[in-house]
Amino acid sequence: MKFYSRYTQITTALAISLIAMMIPRIALWKMYSEDFSDLTFFELIGSFIMGFRVDIITLFTFLSLIILLLVFPVRWVHKRRFRIGMGLLWSTLLSTILLISFSDVLYYDFIHRHISNELFALANDTNIIVEMAFGSYLFYTIGASIFFVILSILFYKIFSAPLQHEKVSAKSWLGLIVIILILFIGIRNSFSHKSFGLSDAYAVNKVSSGNLALNGFFCVYRTASSKKGGHHQLADLNESTLVTQSLLQSDNARFESKDIPLSRAFKSKPKPHYNIVIVLLESWGAEHIDGFTRYKELNVTPYFKKLSNESLKFTNFYANGYRSIYGITSVYTGVTLPGGFDYLGSGLELSNLSYLGKIAKGNGYKTIAMQGSNRRSYRVDAVSQLAGFDEYYGAEDMPNVETVDAGRAPKTGTYDYNMFNFLHQKLNGEKEPFIAFTFTSTNHSDFHLPSKKFERYPPDLRNYNGSLNTYIYADNAIERFMESVKKEPWFDNTIFIFTADHGTGDALCPIGKALRPNDKPLPSVEHFRIPLVIYAPKIFKPQEIKTLGSQNDIFPSILDLLGFQQSFSAMGNSLFDSSVKNRFVYFYSGDLIGYIGKEGYIKYNFKTVVESNATQQETQKLQKELFAVDTAEAGLLKKNKWAH
Repeated sequence: MKFYSRYTQITTALAISLIAMMIPRIALWKMYSEDFSDLTFFELIGSFIMGFRVDIITLFTFLSLIILLLVFPVRWVHKRRFRIGMGLLWSTLLSTILLISFSDVLYYDFIHRHISNELFALANDTNIIVEMAFGSYLFYTIGASIFFVILSILFYKIFSAPLQHEKVSAKSWLGLIVIILILFIGIRNSFSHKSFGLSDAYAVNKVSSGNLALNGFFCVYRTASSKKGGHHQLADLNESTLVTQSLLQSDNARFESKDIPLSRAFKSKPKPHYNIVIVLLESWGAEHIDGFTRYKELNVTPYFKKLSNESLKFTNFYANGYRSIYGITSVYTGVTLPGGFDYLGSGLELSNLSYLGKIAKGNGYKTIAMQGSNRRSYRVDAVSQLAGFDEYYGAEDMPNVETVDAGRAPKTGTYDYNMFNFLHQKLNGEKEPFIAFTFTSTNHSDFHLPSKKFERYPPDLRNYNGSLNTYIYADNAIERFMESVKKEPWFDNTIFIFTADHGTGDALCPIGKALRPNDKPLPSVEHFRIPLVIYAPKIFKPQEIKTLGSQNDIFPSILDLLGFQQSFSAMGNSLFDSSVKNRFVYFYSGDLIGYIGKEGYIKYNFKTVVESNATQQETQKLQKELFAVDTAEAGLLKKNKWAH
């Protein structure tokens, strides 16, 4: 192998890099073809071309210094050792970019969008990631390792090859200037406008187009340096606050402060001193759950369906985000995490927030929180303490009482029934009234199960068959827990609230489609819909409720139910407040924000509306309301005027 000049050598390396960058995109398109089925042929081609543009920007941004050193018009750049060193550095950077981009393709299966700056938050769950990498994803780990070794060898051969022309002349300086201009235009996209951003990657105004054009690494580095409130100034803050007040207006929870404009308090009423048990179910997207799915039921959660039919059953309820910590944040504080802000436990708490546990403690309640994962997962231990929960427990504290077959011990965390049993014993020892928060874990991949008896579908640690099996197990664990606590003296005075941390996957993925052959895909907002079941047979009569709601409504609903009169700030309302005129859901999805109102829903990429099921006039109204709540929440948090 030999090259005419260093320019042809670099061009060859760049061509190989661009081809390698296109591979994850093709894999994404093939693996999740249903997500891109709304693109016409020409829209699909346009999205791939836009993806090529994104790849050029990515490579030029991180390889420009290497390229400039390789073409710098001095003699020592022709030395073989120097060029080999630059080539290996090139392959190392490219391997890092590809590692994140390929991992993003696998991550896409969970949330059906690209990873962004939450990658840095995943460092808190390194044990889970390592277990998955060397467990259910071992094939991909080995394949990636081989691929990167081959890539390094290839780049070694390219940059160790001799050059036929090594002469340095005045033309070499002209060539350097031309290359600088090419790199600048490649990175900036133009001389006059802002640099190319996530929202510029949409060849057409469809979420699928942006998802196909973007790569995981580009999304991560473009969101890594997001500043608080930077791109949330979608409207005037004062006007946005007034619009948000009108959307949250209630006769029973009046605004009480000019300085903290969204702070409210419920009117005085008797305090019933009910106990509250919140069960946050890992990855229980409504589209998969019997009694809630709008697709064919698979009878994987029969007990939960039975329980919901004996409860207040909310079937038009949504998650405010796509990750567990975002769901926890909404339940604890009533806040949708604004894009670019640090999550709770990593910086959001630097602004004053209202906390469920603290308000409950101020009313004489005992507070307890636990999760089936390890204590430090998502920093829920610190977050719970911050939110006012005096006691906190993780998997390390929970003895195994589950019947576990040989070789089926969970790799991380503990099985759901162990947590439920531990919760049961703890509540038996608690003084009433109490409020408890629990977060399950078995439905998180890898999908380990304690026994083969729960494997109705072919066992798998990561695909939809494995996920369905974990629903079967979790449903059984809920049944054993609920049937046992019904015998306790505190049961009649306790309200159980079951919901999910976020939606997950796609009920019509290839495996799901084979199980539901006659169903047609619903709009993508369906991936945010989750169950809400409020069970208290001695307190509430069963009823199916179609009121629009989200996780942000749980906090004020509990305050309303318990008669708490402390001031609070939340981007939601009590689901029991009949005086509320406007119901809405404000959600965050990485490079998108979204809004659901009575007219329909929209998704916005901070440049344009990329998805809507409303008319043009209704879409404009929804967009105005979205701009208002997003600007108000982000702006008030930034100014530390969100809560007292």
